[in-house]
Amino acid sequence: MRALSAGLAGGVLAAALVGASEAVAAWVHAHGAGELPAIAWALIAYGALGAALGLGAGMVAAVLRTDGFGLALAGVAAAVGFVVARFRIVRDVFLEQLPRGPLTTVVQLGALAAVAVLAFLVWRALRGADARRRPLTRPVVAAAVVALLAGGWAAAAALRPAPAPTRQESGRPAPEGAPPVVLIVVDTLRADRLATYGAKDVRTPHIDRLAADGIRFDAMFAQASWTRPSFGTIFTGLYPSSHGAVHKADSLPGRVETIAEMLAFGGYRTIGFANNANIAPTFNFQQGFEEYHYLAPDFFFGADEPASALALYNVLRLVRERFFARRVNVHNYYQPAETVTAAVRRWLDGAGDDPRPVFLFVHYMDPHDPYMVRPYNGEGYARVANPDPPAALAEKYRKLYDGEVEHVDRHVGALLDDLRARGIYDRALVILTADHGEEFHDHGGWWHGTTLYDEQIRIPLVVKAPRGKGAPGEVSDALATSLDIVPTILAAAGLPVPPIVQGHALPLAGGAAPARRTVFAESDLEGNVLKSVRGREWKLIVANEGNPRGLAPEELFDVARDPAERTNLVGSRHGEAEIMRAELGRASLVAQEHAGQTEQAGMDAATQERLKALGYVR
Repeated sequence: MRALSAGLAGGVLAAALVGASEAVAAWVHAHGAGELPAIAWALIAYGALGAALGLGAGMVAAVLRTDGFGLALAGVAAAVGFVVARFRIVRDVFLEQLPRGPLTTVVQLGALAAVAVLAFLVWRALRGADARRRPLTRPVVAAAVVALLAGGWAAAAALRPAPAPTRQESGRPAPEGAPPVVLIVVDTLRADRLATYGAKDVRTPHIDRLAADGIRFDAMFAQASWTRPSFGTIFTGLYPSSHGAVHKADSLPGRVETIAEMLAFGGYRTIGFANNANIAPTFNFQQGFEEYHYLAPDFFFGADEPASALALYNVLRLVRERFFARRVNVHNYYQPAETVTAAVRRWLDGAGDDPRPVFLFVHYMDPHDPYMVRPYNGEGYARVANPDPPAALAEKYRKLYDGEVEHVDRHVGALLDDLRARGIYDRALVILTADHGEEFHDHGGWWHGTTLYDEQIRIPLVVKAPRGKGAPGEVSDALATSLDIVPTILAAAGLPVPPIVQGHALPLAGGAAPARRTVFAESDLEGNVLKSVRGREWKLIVANEGNPRGLAPEELFDVARDPAERTNLVGSRHGEAEIMRAELGRASLVAQEHAGQTEQAGMDAATQERLKALGYVR
């Protein structure tokens, strides 16, 4: 019994120490504004794991007639520490793309051997601890030490004041008549799944009404097919290669200026409601916002934002979702549309009488997986639970997605109605767009980020001008891009467009849009390095050799006749292929025109889990 109890104590202390060390390491690697290490959760959760492992070590010690405390302390620390260290290195250093080959195997085996030797030396040094009955070899004492440390840290964290919003300094008063600006971004929204864009089996009356009040751009394309680089473009008017937020660990660099910064300097009050870990303060997307409300999701197992990406939390959550979850709660992934609209309305209720015009950014997530059954009954289908569904599920998932589009339309409508009731809507510039689309086995795959086919980059853009300054109901077939959002907002606000901005201001009162021959997009995610250039007739996509998605190195599509991009003509239309290659080369140089050093602060403890839950990190 002595070996069992001593093993239990040793396991608790060893695992708790490893967990607390991971919490600190994750915080040092990168942390969001006002965030503290998840030490309390790590001590308790890892300590509980260590108790189970230590009990097993105590049983082994009893059979071998050796010390349970030393064997558990050394063995549990070595085992848990190796797993946690490998987890953090793969995620934080290699961004889920561990190099393949014999060298990687040799390095891992060498590290494992070194850990085993260190554990053996620790066990040798601790022999005799059971017999001496030191206090820490007693389970009650070990558990009390861990609990006191956790409670003390939690109490200190609770007493720490929350950071107050910082008012952005205005460089000047807002121009006379500068309108309120409302930028609504619906995550993962394909243009072709809106009624105003021709969808026959989807009802989106509120977005349709907004389009009737403004201009709908029929040929609108994102510059990337996943959230962070695409939002970087929406916020800066720069291509991903120029703004630098391209990879999983990239932050939006401080060297680039966001639309919020431009408007704040121009006399605007800047308020944001973000709903995706990819644009959380961790990645510096809050820059320029006087208030940036990250609507964090709910977490399992009593975890908080920083705790949610520790190795143990990931394992527990994955096991729960894949094997034990009977219901899917959307709040565990993101905050649904009704929560977002309610948060914005609460802010408007307390906005006060600040004379500055407001820039209001509102982010909805509902078309993103998990695809929930509506009306909500707890049934939903998430990428994290089933990364590669069979093709037979495509139609089912698409219908659920359409239901999510209808759901978000209702709550976007509630927000627009609220703006009308407050007298803001008529005076405001209202823009509705998306960051990217979604694939439902259109080209043999799912989700987004790993291709540049139109289902992933053709998105909606509806622009409603302030009353008397627009052309209600107009449909423009001009090639438009996410690059154009920043200059369009600035032009409507009467503010200068910085020369560095790579888009064009779109006309709000009708007339011809700036001439653009092609649109360019790029992506570098999960080993898939992609570029595309698309005109009205032809589209060329290039991909890196050996990419995980299995894409051809070059694909050429006659999108005028083959809008679904089914037939690759690169081997038969040599002249067109050469023209598009030249256009791609030119566009690539333009995209990199303002490139600078990227800022890879890594991912904080909260963000790791959010990205995994949303499918961006495996």
